[in-house]
Amino acid sequence: MAHVRSVTGVTAHILKPDKLPGFISIMALGDVPTTGWTHIRLSPWFYIVPPADGMWDFDMIGDEPMGFVGQVILPVSAHTVVPAPDWCKGVRIHAATNKIAARLESLPVTTAEFREPKAAGKGNVIVRRNLASYDDSIQPTGATRFDPWPHFEMKKLHHNLVLIVEGPDEAHILDCINKAIAAGLLAAIVAACATLGAALPAAISAFMKALGLCLGAGFTVKVEDQSHWVYWWT
Repeated sequence: MAHVRSVTGVTAHILKPDKLPGFISIMALGDVPTTGWTHIRLSPWFYIVPPADGMWDFDMIGDEPMGFVGQVILPVSAHTVVPAPDWCKGVRIHAATNKIAARLESLPVTTAEFREPKAAGKGNVIVRRNLASYDDSIQPTGATRFDPWPHFEMKKLHHNLVLIVEGPDEAHILDCINKAIAAGLLAAIVAACATLGAALPAAISAFMKALGLCLGAGFTVKVEDQSHWVYWWT
């Protein structure tokens, strides 16, 4: 195992269910220098004396690849839920080249909503292609179980971005899509997914603008966000 290349973003939320000790939900974003990394995770530091600044340190690590790999910087993420010590005011995540700290924020138990994807419009859908996927809206559902320690049910919203192009010429559509990919516009969408969607609107807009200019009149281009909830227990 080894540290990831760098950490790029951190959030830390305090969860306080009724009549139970507090727990901390930590989400960290980072990147690795090659393909093939697996089991990205957050490893906590343990102290004889708690740190004076109240910041709990974690290493963002993963299992390094073996054999041939691609030399490319790729985004990664890790999530963990840990019991909250009384002294903890925030977390600090360490990578190979940097570290980022985040103060604890209160996270109420809420139910997020999302809009159902619309059905494809009338006409012949020539091409339907998956562009990228990402997760956001990580939050507790409010459910707890004991065996004998408390475990909290969590959920996240999984997004799958689907490109749908309608028009009279399939060959022309495929050619324009390949040109947009070659220009790095699809790679920009994939990279934007590492921001949990924050940078996606601009990346998708650039992709669709380039595709629309290439296709010309008589074609319809849209990207559907087909989303569903994923549940798990801590």
